Amino acid sequence: MGKLGFKGILKRKSGKVKDQKVVDVKKDRKKSEKKKGEVPIKDERVLVKKGYARKGDLIATVHPAVLGKEGKNILGEPIPPKEVYQPKLIAGKNVKVEDGTKYFLTTDGIVEVLKDSRGVFYIKGKIYRHGSYKITVSDDEMKAYLTVIPPIGGGRSLNADEIIEDCKKRGIVFGLKEKLIRETVAKAEENREAIRDVVIAEGEEPIDGEDGKLEFKIRLATGNRFKVLNNGKVDFKEQDLITAVEEDELIAVVKKPRSGQRDGHTVLGEKIEAKPGQQVTLEAGKNIRVEDKGDEIHFYAEISGQLIRERNSISIDPLYVIDSDVGAKTGNIGFKGAVLVKGNVNDGFKVQAMGNITIQGNVGKAIVQSKENVIVNNGFAGKHNGLIYAGKDVTIKFAENGTIKAGGNIFISRAALNCKLIAGDRVISVKEKGQIIGGMVKARRGLEAKIIGNELEHKMDIFIGLDYLTEEKLTEIKGKIAKYVQNLKKVELVIGKIKKINENSGMLSESLKKIYTDARKKKALLKIAIDNLKKKEEKCLQSLSQEEGAEIIVHESIYPGVKIYFGDKLYEIDSKKNNVKIVFDTNNQKVRVMPL
Repeated sequence: MGKLGFKGILKRKSGKVKDQKVVDVKKDRKKSEKKKGEVPIKDERVLVKKGYARKGDLIATVHPAVLGKEGKNILGEPIPPKEVYQPKLIAGKNVKVEDGTKYFLTTDGIVEVLKDSRGVFYIKGKIYRHGSYKITVSDDEMKAYLTVIPPIGGGRSLNADEIIEDCKKRGIVFGLKEKLIRETVAKAEENREAIRDVVIAEGEEPIDGEDGKLEFKIRLATGNRFKVLNNGKVDFKEQDLITAVEEDELIAVVKKPRSGQRDGHTVLGEKIEAKPGQQVTLEAGKNIRVEDKGDEIHFYAEISGQLIRERNSISIDPLYVIDSDVGAKTGNIGFKGAVLVKGNVNDGFKVQAMGNITIQGNVGKAIVQSKENVIVNNGFAGKHNGLIYAGKDVTIKFAENGTIKAGGNIFISRAALNCKLIAGDRVISVKEKGQIIGGMVKARRGLEAKIIGNELEHKMDIFIGLDYLTEEKLTEIKGKIAKYVQNLKKVELVIGKIKKINENSGMLSESLKKIYTDARKKKALLKIAIDNLKKKEEKCLQSLSQEEGAEIIVHESIYPGVKIYFGDKLYEIDSKKNNVKIVFDTNNQKVRVMPL
């Protein structure tokens, strides 16, 4: 016999299901045709089962009947099998049938089973759902979320007060948004739509302290051994290996850490302590001055030199030592302290320093510049392009075909050949051979040497009695003034032309207006620059007075071919003279040659 089983249907809490009669009038077109004048048959259906089920639940199973087999009695007569009950279950709304025997509900709701007078069963689902909610807390316990699903088909409504109370029971006590909970419940029921993952409570992040910070206020060397030029070429002479600083320069600032400003809380009310800022340590080494400014610590250079960084400390070395030649390996040297080169300075390279420069080898067609003193233990072969400049004194063994300038004295122990020597004080060559041959000498207070010129009567010009470095500077200033004046005239010409266009047409295009504005600005800047240069020119002129007492001292010999200028007074050596002093007698306005 077939069976009909109902599963997964929960009885209603109200108790026993009362029988209900349901009348359904239908036309059965497949089994019978309605005869003319026949009255429709009333098919009464009775509710036999009712309860709740969830979407996807198996709510009924049909077990088909198994037909019996024909038997026989002792006389051999056939005995037909008994008729079996073949159950019939018809799926209605919201019910899905699989394999013809299994019935599943396609929505949450109420399942109703009815039976008609013919013994046929009908099963259907009605959408019916109580309102529900879900509360979740994030893993870090900093947020609580609420999902609300409104009731359907007359199910039980949600209660915002119950949800709020449930939150508190779960320990959600910090940052709970009760008003938002009420609004969310009301909105879900009004719109009959679920609202998911609404943030109903938020914790408070702590405000941690700020870590201390180290800020260098100077440009630090990159360590690059080359410089990429604007045209894309690489210049290996310009290397960035030294971090140079000046006396009293602010090198670095350490900002002190700050303590935590506010503790935080999770939605469960647990305190999150604010973290204090971490300390940054910078130790002051040699030649570093430290000043505490309250929230900051300032580090200053006590001397000019090279900044040395070792782990968490800084110091300043006043001497930069190059153990090799200055060349392709080192690149050009620029330093704000003193420099010691243990090798040579090769052709085409530069050594520039604020402090003393000492070169233990030779200097080629290079540039060596110091605001203090320059000492070259060997020689200088300038090849007509090399330059040695010192703000104070230059001391060198020998020099040829180069230019040496010094704000103070130039000391040459052995010889100088075809050089341009310009000294703010004196040129002195009295040690070893002590000979100066050819070229040009300019010295404010004079020249002292063992030998000046040679027997071949090598041509040589000597200028004494004026500040020739200032004279050079004055020449440079005059050149700049002339250039700026020329540019000013060009700018004024442009301004004049645009004014004339405006007078004739009564209007200017936007491009001409811009040109006019830019020209006026340039004119103002040029005038300022010219005024400043003229002030410098006047200052230089005031220091160009004739130096009284300028002299040339010859400890051995001076030869013909040498011309001596005392200001604008010329004296030519016409014959070899030994052990003499040559001076300008201002009283008689003539040159005097006196024995030593």
